[in-house]
Amino acid sequence: MLKVERYTQDDEAKVVAFIRKVQPSAKPDRQILLRSVLIKDDIDIVGMVSYEPYHNMGVIRYFLYDARVAGTDITMGMFFELYKAARTEGVKKIVAQVPCREVGMLFEMLGFSRVTGDLSEFEHLVKKDTEVMLISLEGQVSE
Repeated sequence: MLKVERYTQDDEAKVVAFIRKVQPSAKPDRQILLRSVLIKDDIDIVGMVSYEPYHNMGVIRYFLYDARVAGTDITMGMFFELYKAARTEGVKKIVAQVPCREVGMLFEMLGFSRVTGDLSEFEHLVKKDTEVMLISLEGQVSE
């Protein structure tokens, strides 16, 4: 059964293995892993999202999922849990790098908006020539 849970230290080995399954040479940053929300299928990790704090923003660093959760409501639940965790830490906006149109469409469904115009505020946070999207967490209702 799929469920959304926040990362705990007990998840580290499975999360690192999940990341390396997608990016074999990855060297996951444990400080970023601490800010992860996971989708578990029983004990397997099948999706995750995490952010790195930067001033009053959070920058998505890991957003990975396998086919079992693609396009499901559980993905939205994972992000809503991330929003709650980020607000608790004082994050006002979450920034995402968008590598392709399909990912951009997914972020739009999750409430993100495209950043147009001056991107200088984000240039040290994201890869050059990458589309940037963000969501403001201010004014969102907490559960």
